[in-house]
Amino acid sequence: MLPQSKYYPLYEYLDQQPDEGLLELSFEEIEAILGSELPRSALTSRAWWANSETTQGRAWQEAGWLVDNPDFEQQLVVFRPARITYRVSPIRKSVGWTSEQIKALREHAGWSQQELADRLAVRQQTVSDWEVGNHLARRSMSKLLQMVAEEVGFPYQIDPQNNDET
Repeated sequence: MLPQSKYYPLYEYLDQQPDEGLLELSFEEIEAILGSELPRSALTSRAWWANSETTQGRAWQEAGWLVDNPDFEQQLVVFRPARITYRVSPIRKSVGWTSEQIKALREHAGWSQQELADRLAVRQQTVSDWEVGNHLARRSMSKLLQMVAEEVGFPYQIDPQNNDET
């Protein structure tokens, strides 16, 4: 993170925080740290808060943090230490994704259900069904979810302790 970057003050602030748990900052607090207003898109778009290679994304990621959840209604964002990962359990020698993990992946990427559905070539309703637990993603789709997770830098770890071979 270059010191002349608009988001360098946020990088410095986050870099100094202990990474012992979640860190909640209001949009107003972030603006005070930056010494300027957040762009309009930051106040309304999940994509702005995506853990990606954007200038702002590098600010928190290089400081060792990831955006866990932006809350536009409460006007705050929750950061979590990058070292905290999600566990995905293998099912039948393939990664099985729970409803919570699929939703966390989608939110991590800053995508709507439709955007994730488009990337996986499924219907939006299918993504919705996965997220509410009506259906499980099949083995081939689990592999695609794994590939998407790696592409967007979603921190997950396969849990070898829970390997169901049935």
